[in-house]
Amino acid sequence: MVPDKPCPAVPPQPQPVEVFWKCNLGYYIVVWVYQGVTRVHFEDEVVSLHVGQAVWIPPRLAHRVEHDGTSVALAILIPDRGSHSLGGHRVFINVPPSHTQWMFHLMLLTLSPLHTGQLPTSRIVDLLAHFATGEPPGRPAAELLLPHHPAARQVAAMVLADPVHAPPLVESARRLQVSERTLRRAFAEQTGMGFRQWTAAARQAVQLRGQTMPAMPVPALTTRWMNFLDEDIILWAMRGRATVQLLAHAASGRDPREHRLQAGQFLLVPHGHSVRLDIESGSMLFPLRVDAGYLELGGRDTMPCQLPADHGPIMLHRAINHITLLRPTEFDRRDTLRMLEKVPDYPGLGYPRTRALRRVADELAEDLRGRLSAAEVAQRHGFSLRQLQRLWPLETGLSLRRWRQAHRMQRADALLGAGFGIARTAAQLGFTTPGNFSRAYTRVRGYRPKPHPPTGQSGHFLIF
Repeated sequence: MVPDKPCPAVPPQPQPVEVFWKCNLGYYIVVWVYQGVTRVHFEDEVVSLHVGQAVWIPPRLAHRVEHDGTSVALAILIPDRGSHSLGGHRVFINVPPSHTQWMFHLMLLTLSPLHTGQLPTSRIVDLLAHFATGEPPGRPAAELLLPHHPAARQVAAMVLADPVHAPPLVESARRLQVSERTLRRAFAEQTGMGFRQWTAAARQAVQLRGQTMPAMPVPALTTRWMNFLDEDIILWAMRGRATVQLLAHAASGRDPREHRLQAGQFLLVPHGHSVRLDIESGSMLFPLRVDAGYLELGGRDTMPCQLPADHGPIMLHRAINHITLLRPTEFDRRDTLRMLEKVPDYPGLGYPRTRALRRVADELAEDLRGRLSAAEVAQRHGFSLRQLQRLWPLETGLSLRRWRQAHRMQRADALLGAGFGIARTAAQLGFTTPGNFSRAYTRVRGYRPKPHPPTGQSGHFLIF
């Protein structure tokens, strides 16, 4: 039986990053800043890159990258296979807010083992070249604070994507099913500006950043099958949703297992599996590789596990460190697993092995409000209630009742992590009163429920 573990009160914090001197021989490298300030040392000068700024570094140009624990910078690697439109000299790039998500997407397309080869290199370079500037980067205007309220944050994203044609606040309020007054209060209290003032500042900031292309949603993507023989994998959904198909190499002739991975969840995949992803439009999923043998699942199949909201920033740092070259000089991939081991319900709820019980698990997982009786589901799938209750612990490690309870609490963590209040979370999960939900949550988790602002993205100007 997997015990419930309370989440640590204070999540680990990102550490400063200083990368050794490098001189790429077969690659161009793009260093881009998502949050904070990053310093790139060249032999003749040190360039400070701020939010949204990047530098194109050609092969055989020595450089060193440095940023502190509050900054987030990533690298995009372009093979040196002939001439590129950005040329063979150092070039500076200003990426507008509307294309923030694309920079993460380009990083995955060039460095993720599951994503590489999905977009021609020339297309990647042409997109970067569109925002190239001949001027060295200067300090941008003051960062624009974003509201933490989920609906207000969506409004902010729409304004930043297209300040000229963003819908009026009253229309956004109706579409998001909140009051206009709630949105105005969120902007005033959480950004220090009224909505009109904030919109004007956003329009000016976007113009200063040189936005010359409309926002483009990152497309849906189906990756190829990828075999992981000698590495364990942590699949983390930073944003959106994806379907993960798994096929154990020892299970020849069987159908692949499928899992739905939601934003904020991670799924552990031990070595000896093949993986394929169906990623929905606008979604972002990171594969974090770990040396084989560190995932101790005891041969059990597990379902996705919910990452606590306050662990989002450190998880983003670690995901980038796993994938890009911009990692600390002494980086231990196992530290990511050590952090995740403290998450409630780690390593994930047990998932039945037999096909018939997997269908039962899929149906119960959809019943977040707890309206289906176990007897009804058992009969529908050809089991008696007693038979289902006997088989379930053998396949999952938990009783049927505890399994359903733990799954509802995982969904509660996801809603709270998205910024939803306790009353709305309780209603989504079918509890009659917020008090009943709070007592149930505290009984399972060991601490009271608490909403969190969305994490895994910058708290300032850039958002996607």
